[in-house]
Amino acid sequence: MAQIGISEFTFGYAFLFEQTQANWGDLKAAPVLPSLQQEEHEGWDARLPLNGIDFYYQFKLSDYLSRGNATFIRNGTYSSPYYRIWLHQHNANQQHRRLRQHCIANPNTFYAAPQFNSLEEFNSRFLAHQITTESRIIPLALCDDIHDGDRHCITFQRGYSAWIFHSEPTKHEKSYTGRELGSLYRDSRRQWQRIDVHFAERLLEKTREIAKRVIIEEEPKRAAVVRPLLDEAQVGRERRDLLLRTADILSATLGVTLVLVGS
Repeated sequence: MAQIGISEFTFGYAFLFEQTQANWGDLKAAPVLPSLQQEEHEGWDARLPLNGIDFYYQFKLSDYLSRGNATFIRNGTYSSPYYRIWLHQHNANQQHRRLRQHCIANPNTFYAAPQFNSLEEFNSRFLAHQITTESRIIPLALCDDIHDGDRHCITFQRGYSAWIFHSEPTKHEKSYTGRELGSLYRDSRRQWQRIDVHFAERLLEKTREIAKRVIIEEEPKRAAVVRPLLDEAQVGRERRDLLLRTADILSATLGVTLVLVGS
């Protein structure tokens, strides 16, 4: 088994950095990161698309398995090397269950994982601006629900859009590579809206409602603890303030990054 030797944060940073640098003609992608410094707000705010839609990414690392004793080669699921993404098992797969809740109202929610096998390959891909193109993008809307505390994973092979959700294996035919991301973004064009303060207000309110619901259902004792994060009275009314508070909530409760895509 080969492991890349980087963190999910490092992979996510590289993926998002390339989003802002990508040349898709009339398209731009602007990550909304809660860690933005105050002095950077004006320049960042000016680079946001004027018309577009919201996408969400949860970054995962992948293992590369190529030996004959690998579980899904040994049992005949695959006849050649494959990649494996482990879902976080903590609190009975809480993160995946929350993401499944999120994708009901936000279908552009995805797992993103690398299709490379080593730190050396990561470094070379990063320098060549190929992190995105060598990533696998899996829609949360197609993932299975989990109602137990067992360990679950997703497997896939380079060159094939199909993937399998385990432990009860369920095969799905549709996923994307980063090479298709521009087309995926363009296909969302009919859903684009004006990205103004009203868009940001609606997005924040929708995010708040999802966060409140999952916390009350799963961890009612923590509801009072997270209330300051969800408190509308502490939010400025400018677009950037609303978007950054939305990013705070998404990061703290779901572990996803908001990316605004448009023109």
